[in-house]
Amino acid sequence: MINEVVRLKISSDRMEAWLEILNVALINELDSSDLHTFLKEEKLETRLFCFDEQQWKTQLTETGKITVSKGIPHENGKDGYIEWFVQLEEILEEKEKTSFRDIKKIPTINKDMEIGMLIHPTAGKSGLDVYGNKIKSKPGKKVITKAGRNVGFDDKKNTFVSQIDGKLSISDKLIQVFDTYEWNEDLSLETGNIDFIGSVYIKGNVPTGYTVKANGDIHIIGLVEGAKLKAGGNIIISNGISGMDKAIIQADGDVIVNYINQASVEAGNNLIVTKSILHSQCVAEESILCENGSIIGGSCSAGHKIIVKHIGNLSNSKTEISLGINKRKREELEQFQKELTTYEINKNKLLVLGKQLQEKNNLTTNERIMLLKQRKMLEVTEQNLQKCEKAIEELQISIGNYQDLDVIVNGTMYDNVELNFGKYSRVLNREYKYIKASLKEKEIVIESLK
Repeated sequence: MINEVVRLKISSDRMEAWLEILNVALINELDSSDLHTFLKEEKLETRLFCFDEQQWKTQLTETGKITVSKGIPHENGKDGYIEWFVQLEEILEEKEKTSFRDIKKIPTINKDMEIGMLIHPTAGKSGLDVYGNKIKSKPGKKVITKAGRNVGFDDKKNTFVSQIDGKLSISDKLIQVFDTYEWNEDLSLETGNIDFIGSVYIKGNVPTGYTVKANGDIHIIGLVEGAKLKAGGNIIISNGISGMDKAIIQADGDVIVNYINQASVEAGNNLIVTKSILHSQCVAEESILCENGSIIGGSCSAGHKIIVKHIGNLSNSKTEISLGINKRKREELEQFQKELTTYEINKNKLLVLGKQLQEKNNLTTNERIMLLKQRKMLEVTEQNLQKCEKAIEELQISIGNYQDLDVIVNGTMYDNVELNFGKYSRVLNREYKYIKASLKEKEIVIESLK
């Protein structure tokens, strides 16, 4: 009879169930036990019933429908993060600038100063739908940033602590503190090449033929010509790079520059360009950000995103844009996988040898020596296995998923631009404006941003 009086409806996500009245005249012939029986027959979880035992008929008559069951939403875990105790903002405000070339300030830190606190991720909470089915939650992601050079970690406080007075350098992977070397003029024969354990700050230009190496950051106020720069941290060039196809710029962290012309640039994190990238070979492990400028000619490759105003030009200069793992990382991953296989084979052989020797009752002197060597070699092999597994895991995390890759063009993408997403490729034969390119179902798709 109850089916003649009310109708049960379930939301598409099965997180809510409600009754709709069909026959008001028959409503008073029902009681709460009839409703409980009806809902149980519909397989709804009794723990999630939420109607008023006394007022449900009145509410149903007045409103035409009432909610009878609500699911428990799941809660995904919160990602871990670092709560910073220091000022991380490096971009100068307009009132702080003394010249149009001033872009960033160098953050410093004192010995024994706490840099930040590591906050661990949470596991999350599972939920239930109205039928009592469990809804799984996702745990939060761990922080991959670790203490690097001249930085310690206090396990009791979960804090990163500076071990020296120096320059703070922060990337996604490492927190480091470096001493800084400063030079107030152009590099010349008076200085020669620079190779310094900390950071380098040059207030002049770096001419063709010179090399600057730093375990920390390199900050250059002037122009970089056909020179070589290599940094374990970030590279900041306030003016630009006029490379003449000779400049080689490599940073384990970010590369931040005004413009790039005919140079090879590789960033372990992000490549951030204020104006333009012209006829250059650029690689960024994370993203290339040239939001107010153009990429014309050459090739640009990023691990996750490329955001730019224009790609190519009216002359249809061939311009290659690639997203996903770069060649160097792919080769590195393949090498570690080969080494892992070799170590696993060696481990199995050593285990068999050890078992054969241990099963013997009376070992000879040579066999005892062999057993000692076997144990030592097994220990070393297991250590190498762990190192390989860890390296493979870190590389696989950095490779990511092709589905998360985007090229965003806030202006025009011209003809003769080649888009590559991993192994998938598409050459454009017409002009596009205000678009996002991504990989969907193994096809490079171009969508309008409007």
